[in-house]
Amino acid sequence: MSITFREDHKLVIENLVSDIPGVKVGKAFGYPAFKVNGKMFAFVGGDGIGIKLPAERVQALIDSNAAFTPFEPVEGTIWREWVSITRNISEDYRQDADLLEEALLFVAG
Repeated sequence: MSITFREDHKLVIENLVSDIPGVKVGKAFGYPAFKVNGKMFAFVGGDGIGIKLPAERVQALIDSNAAFTPFEPVEGTIWREWVSITRNISEDYRQDADLLEEALLFVAG
């Protein structure tokens, strides 16, 4: 399995979160990952990004907008507390800044 991700997406997400105290930029499973307190709250993979939120919040996002889909790292396996966000234009991820902060706070506990 090859590791694929969009570098332009990574750069926008990194720009949005790297100045937040406690955020570390690294890798997880070979993909760019963003962590707080050693726990991943967001990553960039494939054509989009994934963020970790409470399961109810994930479902509400999926129900509200086609840009949000269930996070399925392996076909047939859905992670309930993760949502995939797919935007064609990397700069459009700036509209998800509040969700990224929400994911960081959720993971930080």
